[in-house]
Amino acid sequence: MDVGAGTQDILLYKEGTHLENSVKMVMPSPTVIVGKKIEMAMHEDKDVFLTGPTMGGGASTRAVKAHLETGFKVYATPSAALTINDNLDKVRATGVEITEVAPPEAMVIETGDLDLSALKTAFGLFGLDMPKRIALAVQDHGYTPYKSNRIVRFEHMAETMRSGEGRLESFAHLDPPPQFNRMRAAKEVLDEAGFCAMIMDTGPSALLGATMDPRYEEPSLILNLGNGHTIGAVMMDDRMIGLFEHHTSLMSPEKLSSLLERLCEGTLTNEDVFEDDGHGACVMEGPGTDSIKSVMVTGPNRWRALAPGALDNFGEIYLAAPAGDMMISGCIGLVEAWKRLEKMEMVADV
Repeated sequence: MDVGAGTQDILLYKEGTHLENSVKMVMPSPTVIVGKKIEMAMHEDKDVFLTGPTMGGGASTRAVKAHLETGFKVYATPSAALTINDNLDKVRATGVEITEVAPPEAMVIETGDLDLSALKTAFGLFGLDMPKRIALAVQDHGYTPYKSNRIVRFEHMAETMRSGEGRLESFAHLDPPPQFNRMRAAKEVLDEAGFCAMIMDTGPSALLGATMDPRYEEPSLILNLGNGHTIGAVMMDDRMIGLFEHHTSLMSPEKLSSLLERLCEGTLTNEDVFEDDGHGACVMEGPGTDSIKSVMVTGPNRWRALAPGALDNFGEIYLAAPAGDMMISGCIGLVEAWKRLEKMEMVADV
């Protein structure tokens, strides 16, 4: 399951079955669903009580803000409130009241990046059983109550990149790092439900999925233009040697071109990206723009890479679609990460 800002993309993988014949679903993301429930409460003139695990923000936090601005009250348990901000004092400052008890008449809305009951029901309607093993991708900024989450998130990505020698599977966790409270919240839900679970960041999982496209050839530039974030990487010798992460909404063709060229040349710095309101960059080597043999582009905003001026200085551009479906690039990356952990005997056979 690849849980993003707009959609949650689901692949039911079975060894021996062609990926093209696998069961797939592209559904609204949990944050979108929660956001719509808050909007429903507004239409019904009700206050809201949020309860459940910490989850991804975006649509849900915007809906909370709109609900408060309209004059309704929003209550939340501490874990649900952390979805809005890691500093609970800042959450309270927005007008959200933090409590463990649902006030009378308030609409109770469950938070969390996983709705296992809904998933089981959806599978059951088509005669399918829930698998015992679940690989999940979420984007976690880390628990950062007193520091920019852009800094904390990319510091961890850069450290994982260096310590893992650029291997994309090093971003897959059986036990997520302590500071990643969103990942850990999802892992706890899966553990309590009895699943064997692996958690990975959405960016690296999409990059790994793009490498499964048969047209992939190294040195390669991979670009994932998601609904919220844009992540670019240079791959060589099956490892990532350059990485940057920015915000998709800020990606003009000219900016994208500049970032990618400097990434490939090895001249892009962390400060270049962070000071432009992005997350950061980590470059270990730069093979040169002319050395790139394949440019793989994935993500729901991949059209931005096709705009005039964006990738004009590169060769042929491929819209990465492993198994013929761009929307499950992240899911296929999760499957590949699991298989690689299998080879290291870190997880049971898929």
